[in-house]
Amino acid sequence: MKSFTLSDEKDDIEAGKNHAEFIRTTDMSVEVMRYSVDDEDPMHSHDVEEVYYIDSGSASINVEGDVTELSEGDVIHVRPDETHRFQDFVEELIVLGFYAPATKE
Repeated sequence: MKSFTLSDEKDDIEAGKNHAEFIRTTDMSVEVMRYSVDDEDPMHSHDVEEVYYIDSGSASINVEGDVTELSEGDVIHVRPDETHRFQDFVEELIVLGFYAPATKE
């Protein structure tokens, strides 16, 4: 078993990046993401299942053109190959991202 503290993991995000992976197995990967009000997240997709948990902050997510407001405690599922992005950051947004199987490095 491994134990992590989200506040420590978000502090480990490298300068100039908005995410840091802290768990990787062959079956899944987990990362923490941090977006500030002036950040941009381009539309993109992954070929894996994704689940996002909003730890803190508020923004919205655009999935295939469907925009949903997000706030602390929300959980979002994005299917493989669906284009998506986080946008409209109202305050710093902290997100846990779970990917299965693990994303490509």
